[in-house]
Amino acid sequence: MPDPTPLDADEIARHAAFEIEVHDLIESTQTRARERVQSGARGAAAVIADAQSGGRGQRGRRWQSPAGAAVYLTLIWPSARKVAGLAGLSLVVGLAVRAMLANWQLDARLKWPNDVWIDERKLAGILIEVLADRHHCHALIGIGLNLALPPAATAAIDQPWVDLKQLLQPAPSRNVVIGALLSRLHEYLMRFEQTGFAGFHDEWRRADALAGRAIWLLEADGPVPAQALGVDTIGRLFVDVGGQQRKLSAGEISIRLHP
Repeated sequence: MPDPTPLDADEIARHAAFEIEVHDLIESTQTRARERVQSGARGAAAVIADAQSGGRGQRGRRWQSPAGAAVYLTLIWPSARKVAGLAGLSLVVGLAVRAMLANWQLDARLKWPNDVWIDERKLAGILIEVLADRHHCHALIGIGLNLALPPAATAAIDQPWVDLKQLLQPAPSRNVVIGALLSRLHEYLMRFEQTGFAGFHDEWRRADALAGRAIWLLEADGPVPAQALGVDTIGRLFVDVGGQQRKLSAGEISIRLHP
């Protein structure tokens, strides 16, 4: 059963150093965050929804977003870094989600570049969008984290998945989860502003779900077998394809584990 606890901006704000904007139903938190920035809003803020009518994931894939079933959140982060300096941001956000889950003794692993796994089942996904002009740079950090998915929402999922209801009994309320998540995000993003991804490289290596494993690169002409070799200090994935090494940037390609 989805979490019936209403979203409470005041309760969430007790744990977070951001403005909190809560909606019962919205097209998507990412769309609303984009509208805020494009209308001139400059500060950090979290847009949170109970449900979304038009949620999207990586490469525009439609994402089922029923009420109370998951955390639907976009954090607007005004960054002093240039666009190129945001390389590896999705990996750092994944590390922040992992650190939050450790509050409940959950040991998450991270699938490059934007998935959070528990026992190789997807618990959360990350979507990064950057809006920049000559004077400002904003990262829109979208996070979806499964709380209690109903059967209608799981039917269309094409990969192993898990939700907090399966992992924790009793599961914490989503207000508590969101507050803890925003607290960790603030901590990790402040560090990222100073060090970029290089300051998290060792932490990523400890969380990496792919390093040393056989994978598929899902390219336009079909899947290509490869081996994941880890990431570099700006978050690019090293792979070995038939004896040739390649470096892949986030957003360039999709990855699946080789069965």
